[in-house]
Amino acid sequence: MRRKTGECPLYLPYRLGNAPPSPTQAQIDDILRPARPEALRVYGHNTTADNGCWLRLCYTNEEGHNALWPANEFAEWVTYDGIVLDNESIFGDLDLAAALEIFPERVANERVNFEIREESLRDAIEDAEEGDWDENHLEPYALYQVECVVTHMYVEDDVAVNGGGLLHVFLDDRGNVVRQWRVQDDGSGSNYDGAWFERVWKGDFEGERGEVGPAYQEGGSRGPPYTL
Repeated sequence: MRRKTGECPLYLPYRLGNAPPSPTQAQIDDILRPARPEALRVYGHNTTADNGCWLRLCYTNEEGHNALWPANEFAEWVTYDGIVLDNESIFGDLDLAAALEIFPERVANERVNFEIREESLRDAIEDAEEGDWDENHLEPYALYQVECVVTHMYVEDDVAVNGGGLLHVFLDDRGNVVRQWRVQDDGSGSNYDGAWFERVWKGDFEGERGEVGPAYQEGGSRGPPYTL
């Protein structure tokens, strides 16, 4: 692949051969352990999208929080097998990007067949370039965006606790938001573990639900135009 002026190269995931060397025991003890709170270490083996994930970022409206969680118990956005990251001392005052720096396993631990994924990404770009699309420059790349997604999370932020809906984010393997939208307790997103496995959200992407993340906007670090 070559990059042309003003164009972004086709985004391909990391290969195992590009992985950094393993840290030494001294680096683990002196750097990594102090940076990883004890409260998060219990989730180290259970971080992939096979299980839902709820991330609480707002701790200033306890009444709003207490209304949201019963709604989840009914809707099962995140089931009893899921991960609930609810710790003000760790996540208070953080945004999503900062939270993922503390808990990167949510995006970094996903297993990927690189050959199949590269082929899917290329096919999605070719289909986008060959189609007849309207004035929305991002619409042709919906399937490309789908192929970039490796995991998803529900985020309880300030908007959510004030009745604006829980934020549902879909992330690539570098923690970029590919697409996101708000969900309400109306039954439309119930038992989402099953919807995730069946890739029901693919239709949401094609239907342009919610908004595309900044990195995937035109001119963004992962956005069009692309070159193969």
